[in-house]
Amino acid sequence: MWTPDELVNFVARVLYEVLTHGLTLDYAFQRVARGWRRLKSFKVFYDVAFDVVRNYFLLRHLAARLFGSEGAKAVVRAWFVYRAEQYFRNKQIVARYRKRLLKRALMTPEDALKSVEELRRDTITYLSVKYSYHPAIVKTLVENLGAEEAERVMEAGNQTWMWLRINTLKADVDKALRLLEREADVEPHPRLSFMVLLKSARKPVQYLTAVRELVAVPQDLASVYAVLALEPSPGDKIADLAAAPGMKTSLIVQLTEGRARVVAADVSAARVARMRGLLKRLGASDSVEIIRADSRKLATRRFDKALVDAPCTSSGAFTKEPAVKVYPRVSRARHYGALQRELLANALRLAERVTYSVCSILPEEGEDVIAGIDAAAERAPAELVPAYRGPGGRTLPHVHRSEAFFIARLARL
Repeated sequence: MWTPDELVNFVARVLYEVLTHGLTLDYAFQRVARGWRRLKSFKVFYDVAFDVVRNYFLLRHLAARLFGSEGAKAVVRAWFVYRAEQYFRNKQIVARYRKRLLKRALMTPEDALKSVEELRRDTITYLSVKYSYHPAIVKTLVENLGAEEAERVMEAGNQTWMWLRINTLKADVDKALRLLEREADVEPHPRLSFMVLLKSARKPVQYLTAVRELVAVPQDLASVYAVLALEPSPGDKIADLAAAPGMKTSLIVQLTEGRARVVAADVSAARVARMRGLLKRLGASDSVEIIRADSRKLATRRFDKALVDAPCTSSGAFTKEPAVKVYPRVSRARHYGALQRELLANALRLAERVTYSVCSILPEEGEDVIAGIDAAAERAPAELVPAYRGPGGRTLPHVHRSEAFFIARLARL
C-alpha cells in the first residue's frame, strides 16, 4: 500500500523529469519507477502522473495561488485538491489529505479558480492556463486558426482517442469485430471499414485478445489518413522513406493486399531491426523490402509513389502524449524543417508522386516546407480540413478525434 505523501512525491519527481529534461511521460515515469520501492502495481501512480502533466499549466497557476509555489510538489498537491476525487474510491482518504493541504493554503480553492478568469485580458496566457498548453502552442494555433477555433482544438485535444486498425492481413473485418466486441465497446468509422474507435474495454488495450493476436492494432486516425492520401494501389512501386517503426508501411501492404512493391527505408539500424520484426508479426513482411539508408541521400530505382512521414517536433501529438503540451520542442522546428525539405526533395527525385506528412501543428514543419519545394501541389484529400495557407490539409482533434497532422500531396514537375 502507498500513502498520499508517497504518491505526491513520486508524481512530483516524474513531473520534474518532464520539465527539466523534456522527456516523454512514459520515459520519465519508467526512470522514476526504477528507483522506487517495489509496488504490486504502479497503475494509479501512472494515471495520476498522466493527469498532472496534461493539466500542468492550470495546476501550476492554482498551486501558486494556493501555496505560493510553482514547484513540482506544489503542483501535485494542487492536483490533489482539485482532481483526486475523480481517481480514488476511498473518499475519506482524499478528504483527510485535502483538508491537511488546505490548512496551509493562502486562499480558498474557489477563489484560486476564480483567479483564472482574471487572465482574460491576455488571450494567450488565459488559454494557456485554462487548457494547460505551452504558450508557444497556443500562440501558433491562435495566429493560424483564430482564437475561437484554437480554443476548440485545445479543448478537444485534452481528450485521448484510441483508434484500432483491423489488420486484414490476419483476419477479415467481420471476424475482427466479433473478437473485439466480446471484450470492448467499439464504434466503427463511418467510412473506413477497417478502423474502429475503442470507447471502453474490460481490460487494457494491449491485453485485448484481438490486439494480442494482432488482428487489431492501435493506429491513430491521422496516421491512417496520411497513408490514404498516398492512394496506394496493387501494382504500384512505393517507397516509404523514414519508415520506422513500420505501421504506415504495414497499412500500405494491407490496402494493396500485398500486391504492391514496397521499399521501406530508415537510417537507424535499431529502428530497422524493430520494423523488420513488427512487419513480420503483422503479416506484411513478404511484400516489403527493408533497407537501412539515409532517405535524404537514397539513390535507387524509381517509384510510382513515395511516402515521407518525416521526423518532426511531434507538437501535434498532445492527445496521446501530455508531455508535448509542456515541452513542445518549438525551438527545434527550424532544424526539423531543414531535414524535412531534404527528405522531400529526394523523394521527388525518386517518385512521380509524393505524400508528405508530419505530426505537427507548426507551419515551419508543414505549410512552410511545402512552399519551398519545387513541385506541383495536388488537391488535399476531402477528409482533411484546409491547411493554414496554401496547399495541403490538416487533421485536428475537434474535427477528426485524432492527433494534429499536416498532410500534402505533391507531383514531380
